[in-house]
Amino acid sequence: MTRGFVTLATGNDKYYKMAVNMLRSFRFHNPNAKMAILCDKENEYTAEFDDAVVLDNVYGSYKDKFRLIIDSPYDENIFIEPDCFVYRNLDFFWDILSDDSDFSSFGWNKSPLDIWFKSDESQREIKKYLPQAEAFPLFNPGYFFIRKGERCQKMYRDCMDIADYIMNNPILKNDAGLLCNGKLRDDPVLSLAMEVNGFVCNAKPKIGKCIFLPSKYYINKIDYKNGILDVTDKNGNKFKNCSLIHFSTRRANEEGLYLWQNNIIKLVSDGKQGLVYKIAASKLALAFCNIYMKLKTKLKNIFN
Repeated sequence: MTRGFVTLATGNDKYYKMAVNMLRSFRFHNPNAKMAILCDKENEYTAEFDDAVVLDNVYGSYKDKFRLIIDSPYDENIFIEPDCFVYRNLDFFWDILSDDSDFSSFGWNKSPLDIWFKSDESQREIKKYLPQAEAFPLFNPGYFFIRKGERCQKMYRDCMDIADYIMNNPILKNDAGLLCNGKLRDDPVLSLAMEVNGFVCNAKPKIGKCIFLPSKYYINKIDYKNGILDVTDKNGNKFKNCSLIHFSTRRANEEGLYLWQNNIIKLVSDGKQGLVYKIAASKLALAFCNIYMKLKTKLKNIFN
């Protein structure tokens, strides 16, 4: 049996660059693990991965992500979005995710329909197609487990069919809860397909939490080199020894936190840990970043 991690990049080179940035952070903390990339071309970026799978008939949309379910190169795969940075060894992902389901992630089961389908009309429309869709698993699709086989082959077909049904339905295709920047989100489709196939989410780890949308957190301590990531959420809950940051935005490489941490990752990867590294990794730099993120959030709330 083969086992490894995998990411995805198609289209614009910026996604390939982000994938390599993620790969460097991954390799520093997981030196013995394989990482593959699903892509639409081979280039200088894909050459850094252990394996590259070139996809034919790329969609340039959410449907490319569904291809991970059938085209990931290993028998067991864990997908990591390219807009992530890794801060610790991820071996524990296998222990949690690979036991109960051929497709799984960290999240909740039996979440209500109105999380995605915002109107009664939308809920009626999806139930016409999926009568069993009373509730479904809810998870962040920035990282998930895939065990290749017939069950995941079926899940892939279900994802494609569900997506086509939504986009051809005049009510569902305009439901704001299903859209991101005017395009269909991948997470409600994956969640529905999980429910149809009897796949389940696993409880989020108490140690090694994955940080989603870092602007919603205050960073207490961050030390990439020593694998430390401690945060506090908006409700005052503290989380120590977090495992990764998922920026979850197409413009992650323009974010202050992303740029700051990527510079540190590059310095460590290049073996440059002199004065520049010490300044970049200092508590002062962390304080500046927290102030920057807080101001940016306030300004965004004012102007939106």
